Amino acid sequence: MKSTLIPPATDMDIPRQAQLTNMSLAMQTLMDCMNVGSSMPRLGLLYGYSGYGKTVAAAFAASATDAAYIEARSIWTQRTLLVALADALGIAKPEKTAPRILEQVIASLNTQPRPLIIDEMDYLVKKQAVDIIRDIHDATGVAILMIGEESLPSKLKEWERFDNRILVSTPAQPASPADALQLRDYYCDKVAVADDLAIQFGSACRGVTRRIVTNLERAQRTALQEGIGAIDSKWWGNRRIENGDLLTRRAA
Repeated sequence: MKSTLIPPATDMDIPRQAQLTNMSLAMQTLMDCMNVGSSMPRLGLLYGYSGYGKTVAAAFAASATDAAYIEARSIWTQRTLLVALADALGIAKPEKTAPRILEQVIASLNTQPRPLIIDEMDYLVKKQAVDIIRDIHDATGVAILMIGEESLPSKLKEWERFDNRILVSTPAQPASPADALQLRDYYCDKVAVADDLAIQFGSACRGVTRRIVTNLERAQRTALQEGIGAIDSKWWGNRRIENGDLLTRRAA
């Protein structure tokens, strides 16, 4: 039986009990930040390549810890960030100016402390909003987990006063064979997909969760069209695996 899904935060939903590698890493990183002594910094990073399921992992950790979750956008300003944080914290009437909204956010977190999770943190580095996050961290002491691409740690090195507050920095991992099997168990509920085919997809897709799911769903759809109830690597044969590689044509 499938378990309840985590809140939709991306184009893929993973059930709670199918706790994939990066879901566990996101949860552990956030818990490390939450459980340190009061004099310690509480900033954490989860970073890695696109398609590793970091956003799903962030949403999972948010649901499990009642963290306030926001997903940054490329066009956000510093005020937009603060309005999004205020909304995530349930502040009904944000003030009009950024400094006043910052005061509201800090007051809310000091009254009802809860972790913050900021996805797509790379956008905020570009907008030089890291000092706002540092202000919130220093004024409240809440744990803050930031999610970003593989270059996020190096980008944050430019802000020394921010970088030296990072308690733990965790690289997201490619999906393991066990992750591929868990994805198979969830997405392929109409056709029996053998372990060898799910693991083949995981290897060919270089552990990119989104592409593994794409191939699993395609395999199930193809099997249903052919009227087959159980499939494996032998059945798949030389069919193309969608792994992001470009097709090349031989010259005539």
